[in-house]
This record gives sequence, C-alpha cells and structure tokens, in this order.
Amino acid sequence: SAANTEEERSQMTEVGHIHLGEHVNIMRHGSLVMQHLGDNTVQHSGSILMGTVEGSIKLITQIPQDLFDLLQELQSKLTKKIKSVGRIDHSYYRMFRAQRKDENSQGFIDGDVIESFLDLDRESMEEVCENLVRVDSS
Repeated sequence: SAANTEEERSQMTEVGHIHLGEHVNIMRHGSLVMQHLGDNTVQHSGSILMGTVEGSIKLITQIPQDLFDLLQELQSKLTKKIKSVGRIDHSYYRMFRAQRKDENSQGFIDGDVIESFLDLDRESMEEVCENLVRVDSS
C-alpha cells in the first residue's frame, strides 16, 4: 500500500458517491439470483445488497470498465431524452451531499435510468443508441 501511516492505511479509498434518496439500514454481501456455471451473464464482483427503511432493495456490484463506460454513456443520453417527474435534473437529484461537501454522482450507473430505455418507442431507442459503441477491453 502507498499509505505511510497507520491512520492513512485505516481510511477507505473513495471510489464513487451517489445520493440514493433513501436511508440504508442494512447491507449484506449476496445476490438476488443464483448463478450457475455456464450462464451467459455479465462478469461482476463484490455484490452488496442494501435494504432501505422504505423497503427498497438495491444492489452495488463492480462491472467491467468497458461495460461501465457504455452504460454511463447510455445513461447520459437517456437523461437528456427523458424528462423526470418534476423536471428535476438527474445529475442534481443524484448529487452526493454531506455536511461539508456537495459532489456530483460518480462511479455509479443508475439502474432506474437504464431501465427507462425499455419505455421508449422504437424511434427514440434508435436515436438514443446512435453512435453508442462498447469498446471491448480484452
């Protein structure tokens, strides 16, 4: 580790932040589905399930960088195409706020935004996907 002191080694590295809009009251390693060897699934690691006081279940997992880049670009295009309820800008809603700092969401893909792609008509889907390319990192 590059940390020189015990205090530096004991601090977690910040890799991302996001406003969930709910209070998390439990976190556990796990998955919502069983994975079987040979399944055609996206590689991911470190799945953490979270439960909120409102009853939501959320998942945090690490995905390959090339897939993250593709989904981040898709998310960006979708937030420009689809207007949210109340016309609240997605980046403002997901902005991380703490007592001492406000920071833009970083390092997360909003599954709700990606899922909204399925609500688009075919023409809008094609428009959003125009020039969207996954660069294979292998």
